[in-house]
Amino acid sequence: MASKRYEFLFSAALCGLLLSCGTIDRRVDPDAPDEVGGPNLRSQDIRAMADRMAREIRESGVLRSSDPAHRVSFHISSLRNDSSDPIDRELILLGIRTRLQQKLGRQVRVLDRSTEAVEEIREEKAAKRAAAVTANPNLAGALAGSDYVLKGTIKDRTLQSDELRSVYYVVTFELTDLETSELVWSGVYEAKFLSEKSVISR
Repeated sequence: MASKRYEFLFSAALCGLLLSCGTIDRRVDPDAPDEVGGPNLRSQDIRAMADRMAREIRESGVLRSSDPAHRVSFHISSLRNDSSDPIDRELILLGIRTRLQQKLGRQVRVLDRSTEAVEEIREEKAAKRAAAVTANPNLAGALAGSDYVLKGTIKDRTLQSDELRSVYYVVTFELTDLETSELVWSGVYEAKFLSEKSVISR
């Protein structure tokens, strides 16, 4: 009886050891607070930022056209990162562009002016002219021009003491009229993080 009890305890201890050494992965909500920590922009910041910018641009009415035969067009040019956070800027830009398309639909023309897209368009047009591929006559035309361009900047302000570190992020977006250079809309997203060194690491 005692031997069986020892076998059970040994098996339980071994299982506990194996579980504690293994990797446990679980799916979490992208909007949930990030348990990893660190004074950096999180997934919920990126999603909230894209949602807010898309909503504010739509509500501003700047991209609405009074002429039913003309759809306003715009493209996103860049997001300059002047902060200490090495974030992938395309995560934010693609998020904003996707949400704007979802909210505005066919009311506006969202143009892809990335280097990759422009190069693919040139290659495809060259192939059509050389009759290497067929062309749809209803879709023929020059590269579409933009009425507006959306660009942004990420900046931060860091304060450091012996035990505390504070990082304040300001992400600013601007929509500019490409005919007049008028700044027709601007939006800002702010986030602040406070990090404290643990007792163990001191």
